[in-house]
Amino acid sequence: MSKFTLRLHHAEGADPIEETLADVDDAFEARELARMRLLLTRDFSHVELYQADIPVETFARDSEA
Repeated sequence: MSKFTLRLHHAEGADPIEETLADVDDAFEARELARMRLLLTRDFSHVELYQADIPVETFARDSEA
């Protein structure tokens, strides 16, 4: 089981979606994947990264993006 999960927050305010980062054990890699996930779709306003249910970092979309 992965130590890292993402909580993806919709721009429209719908309930967040949780995604597990399978086979990711490195914090640097988890951060990079969180950033990429946010950039790959316009559906989400921000992404929260968790390690073992503890918040690690939040990534927000630029208002100009």
